[in-house]
Amino acid sequence: MGPQVYGVFQTANPEMVLAVIVTIVFIWWLVFTIVAAYHLFRYATESWMTVPALAVHLAVSVWIFVFATGGFH
Repeated sequence: MGPQVYGVFQTANPEMVLAVIVTIVFIWWLVFTIVAAYHLFRYATESWMTVPALAVHLAVSVWIFVFATGGFH
């Protein structure tokens, strides 16, 4: 008998791998969103569109993330 492989690689399927990749991309996207939000609140304080623009951006980003990771299975 040959060596048996145990762990994540034994049960990995394409949907799981793609969901992990999308999650990593989303975390990266979230870091840049936090940095952009900081700069908007810091330097665009007189703009009335700062909060609505961030709210729409976050809502669309979360919807894309849920759609991408939830629609794979």
